[in-house]
Amino acid sequence: MSRIVMSIEEINHLIREEMRKREQCGKVSLKTIYWHEPDATGCNWDASMFEGEPADALECRKQIIDAVRDLRARYNIPNPG
Repeated sequence: MSRIVMSIEEINHLIREEMRKREQCGKVSLKTIYWHEPDATGCNWDASMFEGEPADALECRKQIIDAVRDLRARYNIPNPG
């Protein structure tokens, strides 16, 4: 599947929107996403760690992982090099 290229800021926004939908993510923040060579799925980015209480961050991650997987399947970010 061909991916749409979006800026890091746009994808950060989409992930934060998913986080806002979930109560457990209220005390958690996303550091950012980062570029890497395309992986086996063809995606060239991943989400950095979440900040907050470890239990909250883990639960938030569990709650949004499917949404992040969907975003990774649809979008790539520009190669910084």
